[in-house]
Amino acid sequence: MFKFVDLYKRTQHNENAQIRTYFAECIENINKSNLYMMRKVCMYTAIIYLLLLILAYFVVPSFSINKVHFLIVPLLVIYYVINTHIRKPSVTLSTHMTGVVCGIFYFSLVTIIMLFDAVAVPDRPAVWTPLVIALFPMVYIDKMYKYGMEELIAIIIYAIIAFFNKEPELYTRELYMLVAAYVLSMLSAHIILVMRSREGLAMIELKELSSLDKLTHVLNKDALMQRMESHYEHKKPEESCAMLMIDLDNFKDVNDNLGHDSGDRLLERVGQLLIDNFRAYDIIGRYGGDEFVVLMPKMNDMTILEMRCRTLQMFMTDINLGNGQPFTASIGAIIDGGNHTCNEIFRMADDALYKSKLTGKSRCTAWNIECIENPSKPVIIALTDENNDKAIGLCGILSDEFEIVKTHNEDEALRYISQYHEHLELVAVNMSLVDESGIIIKYLKKRESFMHVPILAVASSPEENFQAKELGSDEVIMIDSEDELYKETVNKLIRM
Repeated sequence: MFKFVDLYKRTQHNENAQIRTYFAECIENINKSNLYMMRKVCMYTAIIYLLLLILAYFVVPSFSINKVHFLIVPLLVIYYVINTHIRKPSVTLSTHMTGVVCGIFYFSLVTIIMLFDAVAVPDRPAVWTPLVIALFPMVYIDKMYKYGMEELIAIIIYAIIAFFNKEPELYTRELYMLVAAYVLSMLSAHIILVMRSREGLAMIELKELSSLDKLTHVLNKDALMQRMESHYEHKKPEESCAMLMIDLDNFKDVNDNLGHDSGDRLLERVGQLLIDNFRAYDIIGRYGGDEFVVLMPKMNDMTILEMRCRTLQMFMTDINLGNGQPFTASIGAIIDGGNHTCNEIFRMADDALYKSKLTGKSRCTAWNIECIENPSKPVIIALTDENNDKAIGLCGILSDEFEIVKTHNEDEALRYISQYHEHLELVAVNMSLVDESGIIIKYLKKRESFMHVPILAVASSPEENFQAKELGSDEVIMIDSEDELYKETVNKLIRM
């Protein structure tokens, strides 16, 4: 006996915990189901009500239409309009508003049905009110304590109405029927909630499994993009976040030299490394092949972001597949200051990653992307000496036709080149600020999305002139050239 009681308690505890989890994790689906069922109840109530009135007129002796019978008409008309509005794709109701809309409808409907039983036919036993109370958990999903309160209020209202319209003996019998219907309703409500919660949580688990990359156990590409786009749709425009794009260096060599099994093991360990080293609410996914993406909501600290990147790269070198060689990764990291789309930040993170790969791999390029307004004129990015505008010779000459964005180092220039991607007409480079590798010119000439952007190099010596031509600059001009020559060269490049 005690074992049975203990088993019953454990079962109830587990079922109640399951129901709580269901309401916590499936609330969006619950809202959709409640609105859907409300539409169905409206439609079927209108059809069945009309048929029953016609049937009662011909079958039930001494039946007559009472003014109470017309009360349901305005309710159905009002909710037809409401349901039509709710079904529009642009309309989204919160959980609170869904509860209010559904609650008012069912309360009004039940009140009208109680008036049928208590006022329209006071000399007959109540039929519809006990039936509605027993069936309510089948058409509306709510928590157990709310079911209890809602139905208890309905019974009290009916008891008050019936007290003034029913004979005492009939009134007592109806109260008994309502209490019985209430008990049955609570039992059925618990059973239905257990079944719904089991099904709802199983669907979430199945959806999560289908959204995971089977090898790395992080989100697959489709789920990753959906989660990131959803985050951007729901976050406040001014709210910052960070995005990391991670690419494993020389991954093809791992597959070729160690075999595809080793490549798979490397990807699996990287996936676990990302899961272990980022926050539980960060969005982590495998974009494809050996590329991973991490979206970090509410991240606005560049120091912390760079530390995360360095830590990740350090842990990468600890991975051992038996070949004795350390594995490395290149990272492109972006902090979005706000007012950018998911696609824009994704593209800029990819641009930052390309710079890391171009500068020797196992590097991290981190950019803080400021919020800027779309320029009204075509943009020229100028890599210029901070103390010598003449080094570029563009600012005053071309400011009427172009928006000149002055930068003072190659990394800053590349960040603005990525940010002004769609509006970029020309990049002007002071060769005295370019390092030996010429990363900015190489980047523009090798990155397919920027190959169309002409490069004007400004040299102050024959050596710089030679370097600019070797790197592939479209035009090279000496620093002491006349302003008119600057303008002619710029116009020539833009017309290319």
